Amino acid sequence: MLALMSAVLPLRPCHDPEPIRKAASTLGILGGTGVSASRVMAALCRPDTSLGEVSRLISQEPCLAVRVLKVANSSFYGLSRSVTTIERALVVLGWGAVRGIAAAACLDRTMMRGPESAQIQRQALVTHSLATGTAAEMLARPLGKERASEAFIAGLVHNLGLPVQGLLGGASVQALMASLANDPFQDIRALEVSHGVVSHEACAAVVFESWRLPAKLIDATTHHHRPDEAPEPHRPLAWLVHVGMQVTAEAGFCFPLEPRHAPCDVTRLAGLGLDLARLDEVRGQLPARLEELQSALEA
Repeated sequence: MLALMSAVLPLRPCHDPEPIRKAASTLGILGGTGVSASRVMAALCRPDTSLGEVSRLISQEPCLAVRVLKVANSSFYGLSRSVTTIERALVVLGWGAVRGIAAAACLDRTMMRGPESAQIQRQALVTHSLATGTAAEMLARPLGKERASEAFIAGLVHNLGLPVQGLLGGASVQALMASLANDPFQDIRALEVSHGVVSHEACAAVVFESWRLPAKLIDATTHHHRPDEAPEPHRPLAWLVHVGMQVTAEAGFCFPLEPRHAPCDVTRLAGLGLDLARLDEVRGQLPARLEELQSALEA
């Protein structure tokens, strides 16, 4: 029955966006007015944000600037004590890497607000998201710095709809989690429909459209469970997030609302310039890389 339901679900599930926007606003994810972690993160996720604007956004928040410099000088990049300013970080690491670091530094403050009744294990979600972004970035490195930076951002925010879903769904989300715990390989879209839960992909789409993110990032992140359903030009990025998410789960950084997926087809991996040996390499390196990033992000 679940398989039949999943077969007829639309590519991006349709829901009334207004309750989603209200829930996201309650959680502080839409940002409101003034300077907030979510507003800064939204700007950092937009590829048209200029280098100067990235520098200004980071520099105007001392705590964020400190966290970015800590990562830039950590073993994560191997540049210990050589980066003393945001401008120097932009020169040494590049615009893409710095905006990714800053977005990662904003992630916990973007996700962690909200009542416990939202039923989301937020710290586990933050860890899973950081791990997925790191894994996706590692997988995309052979494709160039720009693609790797793009994959990091996409992996970082791919589950940002879950806190909104948790606030909207309440007990139904708890029931969904219990069902997923019994069989983690179930289709998540079908489960959401069967439990009457608003789609976390739809929640993310509403948030990202409010953030004015590009269609490529929206399509890639809102199709991370079924990347072949993303529009063709955006499919490779969706697949990088999907594989990064899978590697993350296999490395032990799971999250109760994240289902498990069957191993990727070797032919599909080859189309991304990947193979099973590369997946094994990333899986083995991921715990240490994530620990380096998390340690440097602690403020």
